[in-house]
Amino acid sequence: MEYTWLHHTRSMVSLIGHRGAPALAPENTLQGIRKAHSCGADMVEMDVRLSSDGVLVLMHDETVDRTTNGSGRVEDLSIGELRGLDAGGEPVPTLKEALRLAEVLGIQPIVEMKEEGLEELLLEELVGLNAVVTSFYHRSVLELSELLREKKGAEGIKTGIIISSLPVNPVDLALDAHADAIFPKRVSPNIFKIAHKSGLKVYPWTVNTPERAAWLLRLGADGIVTDDPCAIRDVLKAPPRNTGQENCEYYPCHHFEGQDCTHCFCPLYPCKDPELGRFVRTKRGKRFWSCIDCVLVHIPEVARYLEANPDAGTEELKNFLGTTGRGCFRRADRAGKGTGS
Repeated sequence: MEYTWLHHTRSMVSLIGHRGAPALAPENTLQGIRKAHSCGADMVEMDVRLSSDGVLVLMHDETVDRTTNGSGRVEDLSIGELRGLDAGGEPVPTLKEALRLAEVLGIQPIVEMKEEGLEELLLEELVGLNAVVTSFYHRSVLELSELLREKKGAEGIKTGIIISSLPVNPVDLALDAHADAIFPKRVSPNIFKIAHKSGLKVYPWTVNTPERAAWLLRLGADGIVTDDPCAIRDVLKAPPRNTGQENCEYYPCHHFEGQDCTHCFCPLYPCKDPELGRFVRTKRGKRFWSCIDCVLVHIPEVARYLEANPDAGTEELKNFLGTTGRGCFRRADRAGKGTGS
């Protein structure tokens, strides 16, 4: 079965089932993998742990209490005991079974190491396949990446780090682990731009609304990890909306390096300059910096100056604009319409 490591183009954004498709079927089960596939998912994420007798099985938690009719720690249960549990209408699957099913369905597996020390065992299971291995344990990702260099038949295996916070330099964390991708829970527009310049893919998780999926695609996500791939597949599978002279108020734009018409963001974001933007809150109460009213970098003279002086900040740009005899850097139809919260 042939797969490809997806490149960053809007038409090749990956739809990724998180733990299968837990909004539609029990998580980390074979039926969950089938449901993700039926929703059109390109990739399916699965969590692995090790049984007491050395078999890799699908299980997110340290214990089986939440997702099966049994109790106890996975590491204390044999494969026979795990197979005797009901994990939502089927036994706890082994990784081997899950990989075999994914191959038959033509859906690329993403395997998350939930424990340290699984690197060599996991590599043996994945040799000859095209898969992605991820973990919160970045040291484990590094160890696996080093093993991959020496292992024949492992050319199709990629690695990724998982991040739940928003560190100062997430790309550096990925590069330190010799990873190919970042799976972040929180993102900023800059993470996509910087990651792509370093040759890294970015797969945000866990995204369960079409609105958030559309926003992340606009930022430049290479794929979306979701509990409900059926709910957001239409957003990801829709053809890209081209922006041009007919529907862009700034056409022809400045085209800063690394930007195009479907990925146009201010290189200074988030500047947090109170003259250019403001903090606002979403319906769910999340506070974020919005600069929708700002047109500063779209003013041709300023755009040219910024291209020639990429380290310039907002004060320098505003001062430069003043020397040109122009002083407006907010949209006339929006300026002054509230201060947000």
